This record gives sequence, C-alpha cells and structure tokens, in this order.
Amino acid sequence: MTNKALIRLAIAGIAFCSCQSDSYKIKGYASHLHDGDTIILALEDHQQKILGQTKVSDGNFIMKGVTDTTVFCRAYLNREPLTSISFFLEPGNITIELNPYPTPSRVSGTSLNNEWQGLNDSVQTLGDKLIRLAETTSKTKSYNRQQLQKSIDSLHHKISGCITNTGQRNRNNVLGKYIIDNYKEPDFK
Repeated sequence: MTNKALIRLAIAGIAFCSCQSDSYKIKGYASHLHDGDTIILALEDHQQKILGQTKVSDGNFIMKGVTDTTVFCRAYLNREPLTSISFFLEPGNITIELNPYPTPSRVSGTSLNNEWQGLNDSVQTLGDKLIRLAETTSKTKSYNRQQLQKSIDSLHHKISGCITNTGQRNRNNVLGKYIIDNYKEPDFK
C-alpha cells in the first residue's frame, strides 16, 4: 500500500469516526407490548418536547439519532405513559427493557445509564424493605413500634445516602449534576 493510499484511508477513518461520535442507538425490548404500539422519546422535564417515536415489532423497537449533548429523557408507551423509563440520552448504544407498569423498566449500555440503573436498583430494593416495614408497623404492638421506627429511619438514611453518594461520585458529569440540582436531602432527626 502506498503512502498516498494509507493517508486517504486514515482520513476516511477519521471522517467516519467523527461522524459517529455524536450518534446514539436505542435498542429496546418490550416483550409484553403489542406489534404496532408506539414508543415516544421525550425530554423528561419537558415531555411536550418529543424527540422521536418508533413502533414495536416482535417485542422490539429501535431508535437512532444524533445528539451533541447528554439530556435526561423518558421513553414511554404512547397508549399507557406510565409504562416508561427515564434515562440519559447520550452518544453510544443504549439498551432499554420497557416493562408494563408497575413492573420497573431497565436501562443499560452507557456508563451514565449503568450508574443510573444501579442507583435505581438500590433505591428500589431499600424502598421495598421500607414499605414492608411500614406495613408491619400498623400491625405491631406499641412496644415493638419504636424498634420498627428505628429500622424505618435507618432505611430512609440508606436511601438518602445512596442518592447523595451517587451524586458526589458523579459530580463531574450530567448524572451527578442532575442529582445535585434535583435532590434535597431530608432533615433527619
């Protein structure tokens, strides 16, 4: 291969990579949804701002596009908006498992979305424990309620700690900024 051909190949490779650096691909799984169902992609904080839409086919959907910035979005089933997932739309490959409400949906594929899903998993697990304890409190005799209340308070602290620690760990990216800007830690007694 001549130097001239090698230089052309290098330039073509650079051009190809630079064109791809801001593209995203969302590969979605929605096995419980019907063929032809419409999935909407919108900004989370301004849901009237629709970024795209696609149809479910054989339990799958795909969305592709370009974004020059990372934004917090929501993908949802048009006929049932509670069937949804909030995630960070950014360049790269994003995978969504869209489950019918109330089953939680999942996101993965990019480092921000993996971290976001990890936070959601932790809060969900602790929240489920909290709900079970709260249900137990109403059926418990008064002398055990104080111990249950301590356990409930401890879970509240753990949930808050998960959120604030994720925010601090990610303070230099969009996820950390989103948490820091939107989460107010409760005043614990």
